[in-house]
Amino acid sequence: MEMDNYKKSVLSSGVTVCSEFVPYASSVAIGIFVVVGSRDEKKEKEGISHFTEHAVFKGTKTRTEREISFAIESRGGYLNASTSREWTSLYAHVLPEDLELAVDVLGDMVENPLFLEEDLDAEREIILQEIKMVNDSPENLVFDYSFKSTFGEEHPLSRFILGREESVKSINRNDILEFWGEHWSSNRIFVSAAGKVSHENLCSLIEKRIKRERGNNINRFSPLLERVSINIIPKRELKHKYVVLSSSSFPYTSNLRFGLLIAGTILGSGMSSLLFQRLRQELNYVYEVSTFSEFFTDTGIFGIYFSTDRLKETLNATKDLLGSLEFTEEEVNSAKNRLKGNILISLESIDNKMERNIKEEIYGGRRSSILELLNKIENVSMEEIKTIVDHYLRPENLVLTVLGEAKNVSW
Repeated sequence: MEMDNYKKSVLSSGVTVCSEFVPYASSVAIGIFVVVGSRDEKKEKEGISHFTEHAVFKGTKTRTEREISFAIESRGGYLNASTSREWTSLYAHVLPEDLELAVDVLGDMVENPLFLEEDLDAEREIILQEIKMVNDSPENLVFDYSFKSTFGEEHPLSRFILGREESVKSINRNDILEFWGEHWSSNRIFVSAAGKVSHENLCSLIEKRIKRERGNNINRFSPLLERVSINIIPKRELKHKYVVLSSSSFPYTSNLRFGLLIAGTILGSGMSSLLFQRLRQELNYVYEVSTFSEFFTDTGIFGIYFSTDRLKETLNATKDLLGSLEFTEEEVNSAKNRLKGNILISLESIDNKMERNIKEEIYGGRRSSILELLNKIENVSMEEIKTIVDHYLRPENLVLTVLGEAKNVSW
């Protein structure tokens, strides 16, 4: 196992900076993560986190919109951003000699966005196009609706990250300014870099560039769950029914998540998984089927996804499989090895290193070494796996979301 070159500092401003020096890397991935996402919005302003992420690219006090992207791209680098349910991120991938430039550009967007009225009006149109695009993508849409089924319509995690057309149309410049001012505060900013990077140099660059004031700490509370056991979303033009079977699960900090990941691997990860073998290879009901897990501050979601034109038969076959589910020690050990292998392979990417480090800092306040992570997977017991199967993977534990015209559906 390679030496761990990970360092973390909390600057006097409140910004957290972490870095991992990767000796073999010839580039640097850097991300600025702000701990605010779609779950932290007011319902009537649904989509404002995502709108703010778009808006900071529209120009700053020192750079036009084109100059922001050109500064990085003209050096062969890559610049992008994303919004999730629990954070907003701006990130760049550059050569080591361009790290200062990347910090300057990213910091400029965090510190000095102009949010000009005409720019926001133009970007609103782009976001409305994006919403229409997602509405045309059943795979994305069914995942969004599965959150509403799992947590309840009014739960903060059930909000659409992009927002709804009417909420996006209602967001004005004052809303964005207020949201950015309140939430993009120094104590909610986490910076992560991985690759050919000096921690001391990175801290010095961030200290000079990001001077946001401290604000309120994020306070997340999940109301009681109001599951929707069968949620049908009609969409007549589809040839397939798009299906998610889902259940709430564990927070990111819970060690039980490793047992769930192992169970999910056996059940629906790849061509050798139980669901793939049964639903595709034996019964020929589906083209693809998979499991997924996502973990948050206070809860998580586990799900099974597939699409089919034989809904009733596929649901019955899935129900039979889940009802009699019992994993052997051999299956569990194989899934542990697979999971560990997946992690090690994924961490050859410095982008993945950068993101793993920051997630662990945001959720748990410390980043575990690779060895700790692998040990957590290895130490999952058969008893834990059995508990997870009985409490989370049986048919009665899962709610059903179907996108597409469907009548007389039972689960």
